[in-house]
Amino acid sequence: MGQILNDQIMAEEKEQTLGFWAKLGNIFASPTKTFEALDKKPTWFAPILILLLISAGLSQITFPMIMDAQLEVFRNNPNITPQQLEAIEQQIAGNVGQQRIMMLVIQPIFMLIMFFLIAGVFYLIGNILLGGDTTYKKVLAAFSWSAFILILSSIIMTPLFIIKESMTVTLSPAMLLSGEALGTKLYTLLSKFDFFIIWFLVVFAIGFGYIYRFSKIKAFVAVGIAWGIWIALSVVFSDVLKRFGLG
Repeated sequence: MGQILNDQIMAEEKEQTLGFWAKLGNIFASPTKTFEALDKKPTWFAPILILLLISAGLSQITFPMIMDAQLEVFRNNPNITPQQLEAIEQQIAGNVGQQRIMMLVIQPIFMLIMFFLIAGVFYLIGNILLGGDTTYKKVLAAFSWSAFILILSSIIMTPLFIIKESMTVTLSPAMLLSGEALGTKLYTLLSKFDFFIIWFLVVFAIGFGYIYRFSKIKAFVAVGIAWGIWIALSVVFSDVLKRFGLG
């Protein structure tokens, strides 16, 4: 009798455990199911690895537009003379291959650091500021799986970047501004309200609330405030952040 009961429990647990593709599909269609599975067995290595590989591949595809965007920062800098700008353009043009390799190596490392850092920030918010109790691994898992929405954004937007030959395509209210507004603080502010960013934040807030057993209101307010602080910093320090590709 005891063996039968154990077999039934194991069968139920197996049914409750979602595979990779089930968790991936549900993060878009029914995120709570994915977070239920992650609460039982938090996995983060596979999703982060896949996210890094896809992001690295897409960055190589859009490399020419990324270089143009970086040059545009120098071109819009009133403190750089035409002679200095010409020298910068020649230097960048002469090191294209090296810069591709550097991006291929540095970008995944930077993204990996950001994943661990942001998860750490929300872990501190949840455990210390809000008085919750969960593990860092669960927060990292919730964040990494939610980030597939941002990768979907990149996959959809990349063909648009290629067609326009520019990285200025956006699905935010910033699209309503004229071309002259590009690079202004207003443009930076409105660009943060991108459709996919909002979707990502909503999904992560659901996961954040689930693993901490917070109410939805508490989870959404916490994630919203953290996002608001990031927006404020992005706008205030937009010129500095753009030099590092974060603006």
